[in-house]
Amino acid sequence: DALPVRSRARHAPLAFRTSRLPATPDFLPGGLLSRTTVGLFNEVWYRKAPRESRGRLQRIATFFHPLDGVPHWNRVYGRGGFVQYQFVVGHGREEALRRIVRRISARRCPSFLAVLKRFGAADPGWLSFPVPGWTLALDIPAGLPGLGAFLDELDEEVADAGGRVYLAKDSRLRPELLAAMYPRLDDFRALRAELDPRGVFVSDLARRLAL
Repeated sequence: DALPVRSRARHAPLAFRTSRLPATPDFLPGGLLSRTTVGLFNEVWYRKAPRESRGRLQRIATFFHPLDGVPHWNRVYGRGGFVQYQFVVGHGREEALRRIVRRISARRCPSFLAVLKRFGAADPGWLSFPVPGWTLALDIPAGLPGLGAFLDELDEEVADAGGRVYLAKDSRLRPELLAAMYPRLDDFRALRAELDPRGVFVSDLARRLAL
């Protein structure tokens, strides 16, 4: 009943439908993302949002995974690809979050996708990422000069603020910072040694971080 009277969705309100836009072309060696294009996109995206909106219905695909409507959307980053960087800092550490955002802005890292969320209660898992606080996720072109060293500096700032980097998206965290970000790391390692003493179950992430 909440759907508009003339909406086609009234005929099958629970049907899962996705919109498919034209695929991103494969001849973009340098990608489409630069400080200029990302700045223009972010300005348009900001301007199109209403100042206030309540009770507006959205399709599942639009709400949860809008990028899936653009086939091969990752090509806009060029053949060098991109780095996903996500961290969390707890409540009371908002100044650290502001400082990191200012550093990213001053470095002029173009990010086509930036998502800020507030977390609630943490999960009891020993390597669980969320803590009550704020998480910021960024997609950054991997070919930016000096990006690795810059993200290393951000990792240190996150660790100093009692925060952590999201391991499910990580591809470059230094192993010496892991214990500072995940205080129950030793418990996880002890259980792993007990259940898998020969290290049969291992990943590239586990090798790099000595999990």
